[in-house]
Amino acid sequence: MTQVTRLQEQQDALRAEEQKISDAGRRLAEKIEAFGLRKEAIKAACTAARAQASIAEAFAGISGEVTDADVAARHAEDEQADLEARARGLEDLLTPPLSDEQLQAQLDQISIRAEVEEELARLSERLAAGAAQGHRSVPHTADLRIEAWAPTREACLAEAARGLVDSFAAVAAARPRRTAERRFIAGSDEDLLVAIIGEVIYRLDADGQIPVALDVRPAPDGGVVLSLQLADVGEAEITGAVPKAASLHDLRCAPGPAGRWSCAITIDV
Repeated sequence: MTQVTRLQEQQDALRAEEQKISDAGRRLAEKIEAFGLRKEAIKAACTAARAQASIAEAFAGISGEVTDADVAARHAEDEQADLEARARGLEDLLTPPLSDEQLQAQLDQISIRAEVEEELARLSERLAAGAAQGHRSVPHTADLRIEAWAPTREACLAEAARGLVDSFAAVAAARPRRTAERRFIAGSDEDLLVAIIGEVIYRLDADGQIPVALDVRPAPDGGVVLSLQLADVGEAEITGAVPKAASLHDLRCAPGPAGRWSCAITIDV
């Protein structure tokens, strides 16, 4: 009976041990199953990441091709203009000779045009010498180029922004509804020019507001502060193509030998 009792106790201990082993096996199976699910999730995430990388690489290639195509199109336009000029020259060579009276009349017209152009050039030089500050819009291939000049950097940047507004709108009749200020810090004066022009375009595109008056003043940290008096764009008279963005190509913002500042920027329209 003593041995039977001892064997029963051992049997009970073995059954308890067996239950522990069974519970441990169940937990191990659950961990293995969870690990498998996690592994599949990681595989799916890796597959998605590879797909995104492939799409980004493809898009980068397409963007490069679009840029190359744009450059090629501009070269083709330049070549077309050159061919047209050569064709006009050939047409002039093939034109029958003029009589003495016709030739003299054309020479007189050319002489008059030359005198007029020389006088206009002299007037332009005098005006440019007398104008210490101003701006102008210059036609550019499929775009617009703004040029400005002033005695100081800040005044030159302000003239460039005014030139941008004048290139597409007349704001004399518009009333300012609100004022705004932005401070800009940039690594170069060209970056400041891009930032100010970009701010004017952003206000127009995002808020539907156009500057009626603006001013640029220096900031203590070497940057500038742009002050804007803004009106609703609906109150302005739109006279030209609305600007879309500032181009980073062929920027200029620097003082000249005499100390007068000038800047130039190309605008996508």
